[in-house]
Amino acid sequence: MILAVAVQAAVTVVAASIVFSLTLGPAAIWLLAWCVLDLFLAVTTSMGAGMRAVRAPLLTALVMTGVVAFIAAFTSADDIVPMVTIADENRYIFLIGLGSTVCITVLIRACLPALLPKRRLRIVTESEERTDGAVSDLVIEPSSESNVESFANLILAEVKRRGIEVVELTFQLDAEMLRQLSWALRGTEVEIYLPVVDLGIDPARVKTLSGVDSSGLLIGPSRPRLLQRAAKRFFDVALASLLAVVFSPLLVVVSITIKVFMPGPVFYTQTRIGLDGKPFQIIKFRSMIVNADAQLNDLLTTQGNGTQPLFKVESDPRITRLGQTLRRSSIDELPQLFNVIGGSMSLVGPRPQRDGEVALYKGTDHHRLGVRPGMTGLWQVSGRSDLKWDEAREFDLYYAHNWNLKNDLKILFQTFGAVVRAAGAQ
Repeated sequence: MILAVAVQAAVTVVAASIVFSLTLGPAAIWLLAWCVLDLFLAVTTSMGAGMRAVRAPLLTALVMTGVVAFIAAFTSADDIVPMVTIADENRYIFLIGLGSTVCITVLIRACLPALLPKRRLRIVTESEERTDGAVSDLVIEPSSESNVESFANLILAEVKRRGIEVVELTFQLDAEMLRQLSWALRGTEVEIYLPVVDLGIDPARVKTLSGVDSSGLLIGPSRPRLLQRAAKRFFDVALASLLAVVFSPLLVVVSITIKVFMPGPVFYTQTRIGLDGKPFQIIKFRSMIVNADAQLNDLLTTQGNGTQPLFKVESDPRITRLGQTLRRSSIDELPQLFNVIGGSMSLVGPRPQRDGEVALYKGTDHHRLGVRPGMTGLWQVSGRSDLKWDEAREFDLYYAHNWNLKNDLKILFQTFGAVVRAAGAQ
């Protein structure tokens, strides 16, 4: 944070100097006072996530505004002529100072962890898997935990020896041991990372809730607000319509190619299960032989792949040579843009499944039907068809519980890379 403020101070002075050609006059003194106060507040206030990241610059702006108001209220105009004669410059200096402070502080705060990651010490037991060289491991025997003080002192010694900034625990500690460890590290500014049960919850939905008697985690609602759902739908329709227009020449060319080289219909339609379990007709470019669905059950039975809710046929003999090319490039999926425009699908979401697959759902598997199915999704960009059902299920359930437009955009960009690499496409 000190680095952020230092850079901000330099940017403020340089920018103001260029705009106003300032000398060591009153305006330059205002800038210097701003930077000094900003640096002081950045050092003495606790920085955190969200709005706390700009606490120092906002406090600086508030204090400087108060100083100017105080001088204007209790000092005659003649006494502050050097200040009021450059009132316009002061106003712009205020805006430059506040804007550059907030922007540079947030920017450096966002980039610094990636450029200078904190040195971590991971506390593991003998039975746990070791990490790679990026994180230091410290193996703790069960006997070491019996002595609370020696346990804390052992970790403290490693922290000092290795210059550790974060202690990461991979197992639960009782309150007494955690209290002793925190006390032992009180003079080191070392952070302690505690494990919690994996709920598949986006960290953005989790807040700490503390009280005198207890503390815990507060998890926000998983269903986005009406405005967010409306925004997603608008985004889907707008982008899908644009893509349909952009790819219209390709759609025509592919349609003609399929008609010429693959006897039968150009498009393939099938009943899939959509939002809230409602069936709809999905549309694709046909990539298989005619009546391919009639052979599906026999192939699944032969390969033993029909027992989980993700029907996959290895080396599928029903796919034509042209169909393999269409699938590898995901061109066969383009007609689903009209499903998106019609409202039965979204650009991003869990892939729509057959009724036979849905019939095999267990437990919370039905949660994936709580959002519109998508042309692409989390598990498609994380391995596409290379993933097993259990892995794909976790990705889909995570999305169903935590989706937002920001993550949708991220998935769309990752999809482009996955399509280019044709990773796992069949």
